[in-house]
Amino acid sequence: MEIKELSTQYKMSITISNGQSQMTLPSVICMVSGNKLYVEPFMHNDVILSFNSPNISLSMIAYEDEKAPYIWKSITIEKEVIENKIYHVITSGLSGVRINRRENFRVYVGLDAKATINGGKEKIDVIIKDISETGFAVLVDSAIQAKINTNDALLVEFFDPAQEQFMSLLGRIVRGAVLEKYYLFGCRTLKDGGMSRKYIANKQLEK
Repeated sequence: MEIKELSTQYKMSITISNGQSQMTLPSVICMVSGNKLYVEPFMHNDVILSFNSPNISLSMIAYEDEKAPYIWKSITIEKEVIENKIYHVITSGLSGVRINRRENFRVYVGLDAKATINGGKEKIDVIIKDISETGFAVLVDSAIQAKINTNDALLVEFFDPAQEQFMSLLGRIVRGAVLEKYYLFGCRTLKDGGMSRKYIANKQLEK
């Protein structure tokens, strides 16, 4: 996809990378002119950001609701003023690449998480193994797995430092299996609001 094919119906965000550090910032598309994407200025601590540093790399995702995101792995952002209004203008020499939306397409996470079962108060330690748009998998210590059953509702919460993002996933357990020293539970997502889609797209940008 080319930038000129985007419209104000799309949602978008950029990822700023500097060595091992990353920051993801959303914005709103105001208009498209040729291969220039005009968006509301990116702010941090109430200051409009500048992207002139040679030490950063910039990438972008854009998507419509219920559709696969597109990734631009290299973009340029400049500031432009039109009729006294400030915009950030995004251009790219690359085409946007569509992310695979197969149900079994998953991104590996491998982070510690806390989980609650069926709305209970007890929090148990789990590892969030991977996430897809329709589900996720967790690893549980074999000593804990007896507390969890198929069809249980599982709320899993974790923080991803690479994305600087807190994630909350609600799913229903549909399968379980022994996996080395852990017990694996596969969950089908119950409520998401597009969070998983955006998270998967941003994880792809880490590669």
